[in-house]
Amino acid sequence: MTQIRRSKREHCPQCDSVAMLNYVHVSPGEDAEVFAECSECGAFVARYTLRSYTCDDPYRSYLRHMRTRGHDSGALARKSAEQFASKLWDDYAEVKQLVAEDEEARHLEDLLGETP
Repeated sequence: MTQIRRSKREHCPQCDSVAMLNYVHVSPGEDAEVFAECSECGAFVARYTLRSYTCDDPYRSYLRHMRTRGHDSGALARKSAEQFASKLWDDYAEVKQLVAEDEEARHLEDLLGETP
């Protein structure tokens, strides 16, 4: 059975805006939590946890992730970082394309319920 990839933007349940303000809460030993609030009307939208985070500088994010691992060589680490960044930008472009072509209409919690 083939899974269909879906994408959607976060929508406010009150005013349907896609403008969000994210509050990130970090506690030692726990996954970071993100609280999403509508920038338009101030309504609470969602809370979710992060196990992994990548910023607009994928090399820095990759190196932070790799602190817990080792590589045999600097060349191998560089190649791995380049592949990580390339996949990140490809995935980002694909998600934006999916939203532009056919944005998922169901609520995010319904979509998440489909994942194993």
